[in-house]
Amino acid sequence: PDQVSFEFEQNVVIPSYLLALAVGQLECRPIGPRSKVWSEPSMVEAAAYEFAEVENFLQAAEAITGQPYVWQRYDLLCLPPSFPFGGMENPCLSFVTPTLIAGDRSLANVVAHEASHSWTGNLVTNCTWQHFWLNEGWTVWLERRIEAKLHGDKWFEFHAAQQVSSLYEAIDHFGSEHSFTSLTPCLSNDDPDDAFSIIPYEKGFILLHSL
Repeated sequence: PDQVSFEFEQNVVIPSYLLALAVGQLECRPIGPRSKVWSEPSMVEAAAYEFAEVENFLQAAEAITGQPYVWQRYDLLCLPPSFPFGGMENPCLSFVTPTLIAGDRSLANVVAHEASHSWTGNLVTNCTWQHFWLNEGWTVWLERRIEAKLHGDKWFEFHAAQQVSSLYEAIDHFGSEHSFTSLTPCLSNDDPDDAFSIIPYEKGFILLHSL
């Protein structure tokens, strides 16, 4: 009698890496007609302010892709600081780090990135991790097109140029001839996590932008 059961049905097929569960003392606030932000009570108000642009991101992505948002809900879960990534694009509920809460929405592009995965990565997914750039290159491109639609082309150009130095740093880290610097690295004897870097994000974006 003291137990409660919850049921959830995902009507859109997803790969297993996108399945996630979150449990904790959580509160939520509405931030759009199809979105809420969830977090610990101590930061829920700050998170609601920081991520209030999410509906603008979704509408911009729908306009750019010509494809409606098919997942019904797009909620955010602001995790504790120990969460080791900027965000994770779990369908219907993206996970984000509280380090994005700057108080001025200046880091909200990370949410635009995770929302973009609802089209590029979640709806259409690379077959193997060798082609991880198809997930992230397209998502960076769509993220920046969203921001350009909302804030102008100068924003797009600035943020694209800003990341070039990070791309070169990653290439220098591996060595320019290393397989991990290519868009389709050889992973036959390697853990895909070892190849993870900014390279598939930014090199993929540069290729797509060039095309």
